[in-house]
Amino acid sequence: MKREARARICVGLTVLFIPYAGLYSVLPLLALFVAERGVRVLAASLAFLLVLSFGLEPTSLKLPLYLVAVSFVAPTFGAAASRRFAGLAGSLSYLAATTVLGCLAILWTATDAGLEPERLLFLATLGGLSGAFLHSASRRAERDFAVPFGSCMVMWLFSFDYPLPELEYMAGIYVFALALGIAAYRMKAADSEAVLSEVIVCLLVIFFANIFWFLLLLSFYLLGSGFTRYKYAKKQEMRIAQSRGGVRGYKNVYSNSLIPLALAVLYGVYGSDLFAFAFLASVATATGDTLASEIGETARSTPRMITNLQPVQPGVDGGVTLLGEAASIFGSLFTGLLAVATGMAGLSGLAAALLGGFLGTNFDSLLGATLQSRGYLSNNGVNLFATLFGALVGGALWAAAM
Repeated sequence: MKREARARICVGLTVLFIPYAGLYSVLPLLALFVAERGVRVLAASLAFLLVLSFGLEPTSLKLPLYLVAVSFVAPTFGAAASRRFAGLAGSLSYLAATTVLGCLAILWTATDAGLEPERLLFLATLGGLSGAFLHSASRRAERDFAVPFGSCMVMWLFSFDYPLPELEYMAGIYVFALALGIAAYRMKAADSEAVLSEVIVCLLVIFFANIFWFLLLLSFYLLGSGFTRYKYAKKQEMRIAQSRGGVRGYKNVYSNSLIPLALAVLYGVYGSDLFAFAFLASVATATGDTLASEIGETARSTPRMITNLQPVQPGVDGGVTLLGEAASIFGSLFTGLLAVATGMAGLSGLAAALLGGFLGTNFDSLLGATLQSRGYLSNNGVNLFATLFGALVGGALWAAAM
């Protein structure tokens, strides 16, 4: 084992000192910082999290020490477990090691916290997923800061007291989410970072809302992936096809799912139908926009700029066609009908999905013709703001119906 690898394991083992040494656990980290140059950023990041946890202890913004303990495990033992594998196999090895050892780290450092098994598993898995994602998505030079700090912040964000499902149900959801991710990876519909992102979204949406909410998002993923391949050869000839054969990355997942995810969490916390209507319209926007782009680009008619209706080349940001508009209506209507079929919403919810999705899709085109064409927003940024706009339309319709 190389010297730096040994030093990283020693950094991870520092978690054993925390229940006894407390804040003085930073001392072995400082010693490792001095002794091995390759772990300086990692040791400094973990030392900062320890100091932050103890510093916030007298305040209402407590950072539980057991969350910091999981952050010791992820970039050390999790990274070591994934080193021999590539792609999704490496990420899953990272996740498994961090989840198992993370549970042990929580038990070791949270002897008086009274955590139920469901919350322990939820936090450890969330730390493993976020750590594996950040390890895969960040550059080598950034990992030693991004992984411990990012995974700790994600766990902290969801560490509030919220009723979780029973342990058996949680385990079933984990298997379901991972099976979907692995299937998407094998079908070359998503890369490893996108799979981890989808699993995170799946777990949080189901835990804070229910599985029918995630089925709406899943329908978007499936339709988006399927229609990306629609007339793909023709799109390649026109040089407007999605890169990498249509394989989706994590930026695409988060730009379309971040607003729906936030709305699902808010619904779980507050229980208002406002967030359900906004969620429907937001997912309908993502679905309608994806179908409008992937189908509309193959239209025989000449696209026209949404701002002035002047003819433009296919694939130009802000260009719309009648076929694309019809595809956006179909995608929005599909989302609304699925919500009605699952009992998630009634006819008013269907109207929110249809109108919110259609307006959100065209707002996406408007942003493409203005801010994106001028370089102020990327395509992912446009998707994020479009789903937010669709959510606002859905929320406004709910308010109008009250």
